[in-house]
Amino acid sequence: MSVDIDDERRQEIIDLFQGNMNAEFKATLQYICHRISVYKRDSVLGESFKSAALDEMAHILYFSDMIDKLGGTPCFSDWPIHSGSSIKDMLEADIALEQDARARYSAQLEGLQDQPQLHALVESVLSDEQDHEEEFSVYLEQFLDDSRKE
Repeated sequence: MSVDIDDERRQEIIDLFQGNMNAEFKATLQYICHRISVYKRDSVLGESFKSAALDEMAHILYFSDMIDKLGGTPCFSDWPIHSGSSIKDMLEADIALEQDARARYSAQLEGLQDQPQLHALVESVLSDEQDHEEEFSVYLEQFLDDSRKE
């Protein structure tokens, strides 16, 4: 891929994508931990966490590949994750991660209007994040409804 931009703009985009890649690592790890924690109690929810984690893994690769193509080197940070055992707490933490991701990617879209391929990449990832938030929100509502019935 050839991206026709000056060095300063290129570095700005690399820095954005470094942050995105590391946020996706955090989400992947958190969702895998939640899948492990919840699977015995609710295998359907566990599979949902697993599916979201696999999507996030793909996002990591999208962003790391783009960093490489832009001439950068992917850098890794620490990824503190939520590790609670309550299904409600897990879902709330995961919804918060997705909301943060949606806000981050939405803000980036305007700044990437001049780069159609990069814009399309972020737009695609944003769509996945919206789907995850909606799915987790449905599970949370179901969980809360079931808890009220007990």
